[in-house]
Formats: sequence, C-alpha cells, structure tokens
Amino acid sequence: MRPILQSFLLATATSLLTACGGGSSADPMIDTAAQPPADRITSQPIRVVATPNPNVFPLLLAMARQPTMPVVLVPITDGAQIDSTFAAGLGDALLAMTYTMAKKVTTGKVADLQLLRVNLWRGFSELTLSSASITNFSQLLGKGLLVSGPTSGGKGGGPDLIFQAALRRAGYSVADFKVCYLPVMQAAPMIAEQQKMNTNQACDPSFDFAPAAISLVEPAATGLVMQTLMPTSANAVPLARSIDFQALFTGYGAWPASQLPHGGLAALGTVLADATRQATMRSVLSAYDAAVAEIAAATPAQRIQIAQIVSAGITKYYGNLGLDLPAPVIAAALASGELVIRSDLTLTTIQADLDRFLTEVVGSSPPAKFYRAQGF
Repeated sequence: MRPILQSFLLATATSLLTACGGGSSADPMIDTAAQPPADRITSQPIRVVATPNPNVFPLLLAMARQPTMPVVLVPITDGAQIDSTFAAGLGDALLAMTYTMAKKVTTGKVADLQLLRVNLWRGFSELTLSSASITNFSQLLGKGLLVSGPTSGGKGGGPDLIFQAALRRAGYSVADFKVCYLPVMQAAPMIAEQQKMNTNQACDPSFDFAPAAISLVEPAATGLVMQTLMPTSANAVPLARSIDFQALFTGYGAWPASQLPHGGLAALGTVLADATRQATMRSVLSAYDAAVAEIAAATPAQRIQIAQIVSAGITKYYGNLGLDLPAPVIAAALASGELVIRSDLTLTTIQADLDRFLTEVVGSSPPAKFYRAQGF
C-alpha cells in the first residue's frame, strides 16, 4: 500500500493539517498529561494483544497521554496469531472486533475472554470503481472481490466474518463471487491500478481479470478513496464507497441504523478474578475510556493532533510489518464519520441486541460470562 499512498501523503498532509487548524510542532508521542498515582502501578502490567485495527487507536492515545501506565501493547499480525499469543500466555487483554472475540470464545480458542467495552461503531464498506455505479452486491455477482486485513488477508478473522455476514444479509455467499484474500498493502494497488487478480499467487490462477470491489475497514478505505481521486494518481482509477455494511444489518434498535457494534476491549477472566491484577486492569481501562471520550469529543484541531499520535504509535508498533497509517488519513476518516469511535453506549444497554448480532455474524451465541458489564 505504501506506493499507492505516497503521492496522497505528499499532496494532502499540508492541506489537511491547515484545514484542521495546524498540528503541534512538538513530538506527538511526548506526554504532557498528569501521570497516574504511583499506587496504581504494579509490577505486572496488563499485556494488551492487538492487530493494527481501529480498536487500538484509543490505547495508543492513552499510552501517549500516560507513558507510565501499567500496560504493554503486544502487536500481532492477524486473528490467527491471537490464538498462539494467548496459548503461549503472552496476553491478558485483547483489542479486536466483537465478533472476532466472540468467535475465539465460542470455538474455545481463547475461551476465557470477557468483553468489557464496545467502542468501535462504524468502519466497514465495499469500495468499487466510481464509474461502475455499484449500489448492491447483486451488481457484483460473479466478479472479482478482494477482502483485506491490515497485514494479512483476514480470512477467518474479523474482516472475513463481517464480509460474509454482509453477503448473507444481501442473500449471497462467497460462492457467488470470485473472492481473494490479500493484505491491504497488496490489495490496494491491485484495485486502484486494475491489476489482474492472478498476478498475485494468493489468488486463484483462473482469476484472469481485475477486481471489481474491495472490502475495507477504516481508515484504510478513506485513504484509498482519497488517493484515487487525487490528480497526481495517474495510474489509479477513481474508487468510491458503494455498499455500506452497517446499513445491511437491519432490525437492531440498540444503536443507530448507520452503525454496528464492531469492536472493543476484552480481558481474560483469570486476570479479572485476581484482585491485584484487576486493580491494574481498572487503571488501564480508565485511561482507555478517557482516550475514547477524547476521540469522540475532539474538535477538528484536536482531531489532527490525535491522528498524529495514533499514526506515530502505529509506526512504532507495527511499522516493522511495513504498515503505514498516515495522520491525514486517520483525521479524514474521523472527520467524515466513516470511522466512529464512541463511548456513550454501555454494554448493559446494548447486550440483548449485541448478543443477537454476534450470533448472526459468528453462528452461535457466546456464553453469558462473555459479557462482563458489572463492576467495570
């Protein structure tokens, strides 16, 4: 994805920073906030496992605000690595899609996970060529579709779970399309430059055609759409958001029709059962909640500063995977409302509909202990 986004970065960073009121000249990772009380710091920090998904954004902000917070971010590449990380005893908590977490619990891969927060409410869409005027999946039948995770194809993980659930809502399955799973860094140029799908060995060799659509989460979707609309993108075809995944899932009343309870934070029951570790978890959760609220209430100028912090954090923890997530892209996704992080809906108030939603996406209802609303 880096070559595709490079011209976008050069052309938009200055203008977006100006439009948002300018960024601070200081290093965005340097904290100026008050530090947590010393008695809240323990010798055992909470190890939070996370792929580079939007659920990690508030944690990166919280860590920048409170550098001595008792937390360690454990960066991983994809949902499959969640299993091995927890199996090896290297994680205490998880930032992921709600349905990813529910799947880990229902399959027994990480059976002890307990959901504490739901904060990510919008972010998935199908991008297609603007000239195709696509509005629904029926127009894509038999065509090439890409499904992308941040550092892997996402098959079997969160991007795949919501993609297949969206297809079912529309009355279809993956068998009705020519689907290929690719990391966003490989998928983005393929659709933007209309490269044949079989040029990548991960796709079926018979896919001798360019993809018609790509399933993406924010803020990658915002970055790719904006890039293809730039005059400097000579090799790219204009892309547009054509199918809003959130709008497909009708019949739920606990949240707006334009949103879904996509992601949040869970922790192991063994961690929450230990009084000392529970106290540490509460301090981390308090900082995480404050960061979520900060993002939700940010002004345009504050938004770009938050985006700078998050972008720097992504580079620090996930840059070795070749992942770039520029601050202008993050800020634009938040400003447009395509990426929604909110703190005002409690787990208790949404639990009934959330359970129905997770059952629809995953195929079975998580056990009651998965919902850990009380006391947190």
